[in-house]
Amino acid sequence: MIPASITAGDLSNLQQQTNQAYEQMKQAESQLSSARKDVQVKQDNLRYHQEKAAETEKELQAAQQVLQSAEENLSAARKKWNENSEELYQKWHRKK
Repeated sequence: MIPASITAGDLSNLQQQTNQAYEQMKQAESQLSSARKDVQVKQDNLRYHQEKAAETEKELQAAQQVLQSAEENLSAARKKWNENSEELYQKWHRKK
């Protein structure tokens, strides 16, 4: 039994408010689901890029070692060339 103080208009108004609240709740659930998916995608992207950055850092270190070795090889080759050039120069001038 419905109390006498509640009118058909009150019930209709309450039903509309309930329907609006339900729609807002469903919209909020959808936004929450979307936000969770977005966060997961961003976390996955971050993890991927962190792994790639770590790999790139290792590759950079390896490249720096190769560079250092190449510089040392060039220095040794240049020194040997200078020594041989000097020796050749000295022997060439002794012949004259």
